Amino acid sequence: MRRAAYTYGNTARQTERHEQPDIHPIREERRRARSLVHFDVVSVLVVVASLAIMLGVVFQFIRLQTDVTKSRENYAAMRLEYEELKRSNDLYHERIVSKVDISEVVRIAEEELGMKLAGEGQIISYSGQIDDYVKQYTDIPGTKTE
Repeated sequence: MRRAAYTYGNTARQTERHEQPDIHPIREERRRARSLVHFDVVSVLVVVASLAIMLGVVFQFIRLQTDVTKSRENYAAMRLEYEELKRSNDLYHERIVSKVDISEVVRIAEEELGMKLAGEGQIISYSGQIDDYVKQYTDIPGTKTE
């Protein structure tokens, strides 16, 4: 057993420094390699989890971008189809209107159906507050009820 040496007085001696023995270079290299390779398992799991989340977000973003692109293409196609149908309907309407002879309609209404144009005092105006229906509480003057 080694005894500690005490120093009396107001100054203390410098302690002797023992230098560490030289470590063999191969052992030193192995020690450094082990310290560099040593990973904390939790750190590795955190990195792997964040990479998985990041890949999921990227794939979701790409899928959404694809859906938006398909929707725009679908909208453009439907818009073209709508305009073509509208043009076709307008042409049919013009054909129908051009074939209708108003004077023939008036002749059939007056001669065959016995209809007459409304005269003075036969037109009754009213103002309704509700636009979707009208309740009739009394008979309209000048008309016959059966």
